[in-house]
Amino acid sequence: MRNRAVVSNRGTVTIPDAIRKMANIRPGDLVEFESQQDNVVLRRLMVKRADEEEFMNDDEWQEFDRLVKKQIASKEYTSYEDLNEAKRHSRRLLK
Repeated sequence: MRNRAVVSNRGTVTIPDAIRKMANIRPGDLVEFESQQDNVVLRRLMVKRADEEEFMNDDEWQEFDRLVKKQIASKEYTSYEDLNEAKRHSRRLLK
């Protein structure tokens, strides 16, 4: 399928409607440009939602940051080799 578009002075391009529908690209979607020799490939990126349990909300993050700064200042902190164990320990501290 071929379609054409004009590049604006700011470098923006409107993706033709037929291409957006074919690639299932919607407003707000993240797209990627990849150069391949003399061509450019446009692809829609699939962004997975983070599990609620995997990440901290803003309040939890601020509390965690406060705890970390307090531990560093008092030189009472734990080092980890395993990221998942560090997450588990951090969550226990916040409870």
